[in-house]
Amino acid sequence: MTASLTLYALAIGIAGLLATAMTYFALRRLPAGSPSMLALAGEIQVGAMAFLRREYVILVPFLLVVAALLSWAVGPKTGIAYILGGFASIASGWLGMRGATLANVRTAEAARGSG
Repeated sequence: MTASLTLYALAIGIAGLLATAMTYFALRRLPAGSPSMLALAGEIQVGAMAFLRREYVILVPFLLVVAALLSWAVGPKTGIAYILGGFASIASGWLGMRGATLANVRTAEAARGSG
């Protein structure tokens, strides 16, 4: 039973990653706007990524301390699972922010183009 649930969760995760990748690459093909819009979008993306870097500088040590405590109190598999989940969350945040900043300028261009 546990193995089938694990495989089911893995399959759903892979399907979600594929759907996300398809959406991201479809988004990249859309018009991105004028050079001034692209410059502003670049500045917004730099700021957003700086925010995430600063957030992760605080988050990673906390993640490691909690993982160590979980490993000691519950077991090493729990600590490893916590670290993997934390880094999956970090990757999701990073990729999500890149996708959101990419979408913002394309949304503005679509609004500008349609009047």
